Amino acid sequence: MVVISELARIRADGRVIDARMTLDRMIGLGWEPSKVIEVCWRWEGELLRLANHLGLLVMVAPDRQHLAVLWNHDAEGLDATLYVVAGDKRKFTRVPGELMINGNAEAVTYLWFEHPAHASPGTFICICICSRRRDHANYRVDIDAVTASVLSVRPCR
Repeated sequence: MVVISELARIRADGRVIDARMTLDRMIGLGWEPSKVIEVCWRWEGELLRLANHLGLLVMVAPDRQHLAVLWNHDAEGLDATLYVVAGDKRKFTRVPGELMINGNAEAVTYLWFEHPAHASPGTFICICICSRRRDHANYRVDIDAVTASVLSVRPCR
């Protein structure tokens, strides 16, 4: 099975965050904060890239065949689109920016995401946090990291 390998994040200051880099190590090296503007990885030996000068947040999905990508549209990172991208870059699926919350269609802004602490075998979920635009209430959104479909939306505490 082909999987994403050698993922690296390139920051605006030119420094590279590879799989071995930790936040503690970056701090220990004296790195100042800098947004990630490019990501690269290998797929069947080919080096692939995504770049956005406004910044992006990237996570490899648990199946290692997809990426969750938060693509910034402004320099502050307050307006971003969430995509699920196939490892070969042939398919970009946009996660809806409008979600059903308490029976109402609500515009949301995606803020960040993470892997679930406990995933069932065969489940490819990424957990996203979004903010409802009208009042900035935060919600946890479980996304199927293969189909980009929304599985559930729950309030964050």
